[in-house]
Amino acid sequence: MIIAKQMDVRANIKAFFDMAYDGETVIVPRKQNKNVVIISEEMFNRLKQNSRMEVYSEALKSLSNDENMYKTTEEGAKESAIKSVLEDNLEKLDVIASLKDGWNGNGAPAFPKAVITKVGELLDKLDVQPEIFPTALQTIQMEFDNSRKDHMEIEIGETGIAEVFVVYYNGREEMTEIPDDAESIKMKVGVFYG
Repeated sequence: MIIAKQMDVRANIKAFFDMAYDGETVIVPRKQNKNVVIISEEMFNRLKQNSRMEVYSEALKSLSNDENMYKTTEEGAKESAIKSVLEDNLEKLDVIASLKDGWNGNGAPAFPKAVITKVGELLDKLDVQPEIFPTALQTIQMEFDNSRKDHMEIEIGETGIAEVFVVYYNGREEMTEIPDDAESIKMKVGVFYG
């Protein structure tokens, strides 16, 4: 984090913009605490996403059944409960389907029935269940984490194209687009976990 005087930013705006683009947060103190923060678009989008997740988490509190995602045997070993996780995801999807215009407190529109149906069909066909989240863009984001500590997000909307964003354990990032049909999504998930 860098704290910079307003006159320094004005005189060297390109340098400060470059710092923000490279991941640095630039704070510009102003009179009467009307401070300004300069961040990259990527950081801004992540902050917006985190905010959306908080709003969505509040909506899901009534459905919080994390203890049902895995059933523990008498020996204390955890056995996978894919069907239970799928049921939980379908309940979350019902909550997303019921969200009205302005659901995130910032004017986000309700979700088209076609997106809800498409995501429900995809969830039913996946071997590994993701975490699902609504976005303010009328898309639903599916998130996966593998044992290598990689993270993958697949965003599904009405376009027929899924946007895939992967952050690898070493910090490398990759963004691609694939068809949003079940076969393409299953293949991408399989490679991610493979």
